[in-house]
Amino acid sequence: MISGINLLPWRDERRQRQRRTAITIAAIFFSATLMGLAGVWWKQNADISYQNSRNQFLKQAISRVERQLQEIKDIQKRKEELMARMEVINRLQAERPKLVRGMMELATSMPEGIFFSSLKRTPDGISFTGVAQSSSRISALMEQLTGTPSFDRPKLDLINVGETQEFELWVSSTQSGEPEEINEGKP
Repeated sequence: MISGINLLPWRDERRQRQRRTAITIAAIFFSATLMGLAGVWWKQNADISYQNSRNQFLKQAISRVERQLQEIKDIQKRKEELMARMEVINRLQAERPKLVRGMMELATSMPEGIFFSSLKRTPDGISFTGVAQSSSRISALMEQLTGTPSFDRPKLDLINVGETQEFELWVSSTQSGEPEEINEGKP
């Protein structure tokens, strides 16, 4: 046998080379992994900041739209109030000729010897308080009011008998659902 040859240093050198190569490859993989993780983290961070900027833009747009919706609601509320006012004005304008016609009919149908001391108007009718010379004149007034187009169903509420007859009379006003046409120039 050959006793002078020592193969151990060559094997040790080969092991050290393999160890260095393995450490270098591990270091390269570790560095690549770190760089990959850093790249993924940077990309996610960029995506998150981009999404946050988009969210901020959407929040601003939503608040702008909500303000516009509130303005629209305010405008609609004002419109409804104006429409209600216009409806009241139109109803009053349509009712004006009826009121004048009713007062004209009241003046022409009132028999002599009856005087009104107060007149109260409600949506359902008119309440009269007055004095008459006799109860027959009150009956005549009730008959004549029944014959007019503006008044209907007279009802005598109270009568005090004395030298003169004090009375309270209520009549309902006839109102059609549609406004009447006004004929100008015709009696």
